[in-house]
Amino acid sequence: MNTTIDDSSMLSLEGFIVSPEAAHPLFLLTLAVYLVNFIGNVTVFSVIVFQKNLHEPMYLLLCNMSVCDLIGSTAIMPRLMADFLTEVRYISYAACVVQAFCVHFYGSAAQLILTVMAYDRYIAICDPLRYNSIMTTSTLVKLCSLAWGGAFVLIIILFALTLRLPRCRSRIGHAYCSNAALFLLSCADTTVNNMYGIFITVFLSGLSFLVIVWTYSKILITCLYKRQSSSKSKAIHTCATHLTVYSIFEFSILFSIIMLRFQNFVFYRHKGLQC
Repeated sequence: MNTTIDDSSMLSLEGFIVSPEAAHPLFLLTLAVYLVNFIGNVTVFSVIVFQKNLHEPMYLLLCNMSVCDLIGSTAIMPRLMADFLTEVRYISYAACVVQAFCVHFYGSAAQLILTVMAYDRYIAICDPLRYNSIMTTSTLVKLCSLAWGGAFVLIIILFALTLRLPRCRSRIGHAYCSNAALFLLSCADTTVNNMYGIFITVFLSGLSFLVIVWTYSKILITCLYKRQSSSKSKAIHTCATHLTVYSIFEFSILFSIIMLRFQNFVFYRHKGLQC
């Protein structure tokens, strides 16, 4: 018989299955990766903030990406490190919700910031004479606010739909909390949650993809007609870097979504926790 678990109860995480001998090396490796990520992003943020000559749209957008990356890495990696050192992994429901919110907020905000960066590069390369008049401080603030605010609103709605559901389970089938893992703790109908989650994924990925295809098509055409080889190579190098980061990010998001969905299905099917 299914019983509803009180909101103050603890949840158990499946986590990664590691041998005792591998636990400490994995902890140290993850700690090293996290420290490199943390120090690198804090350094980038600090240099851009304190160097006035770097207060340009491209660098300020990079600053936003550093903050976004800190949110994502801090949401997952410290908890993951702690779990390597224990065989029984518990997390409070509230902490699980916060972790899941930060993970989804990071993914959504990063996509939108990368989209704004593509637009910034398009203006800089295709309309350089008007760049300073278009990408003003006011415009940059509006674009960044739209990226952060849009991501926040989308994820708030996502979690509002999840938190309304009654819970009848207390075990999460993978190493960290996500929205899908949270709404699968319920035995109620989660069709709306599934549909809205798919909508957010398609909307954000589709929007960023269309903007990047359009801007980079314009940039490519402009570069083909540029006479100065130095300007052309600089433009191509800048865009190639951004496009590489975007491609890696999108493939990572797609891989994470597929793995989370597959793990949830296999875990609950195996455990026989269907209502």
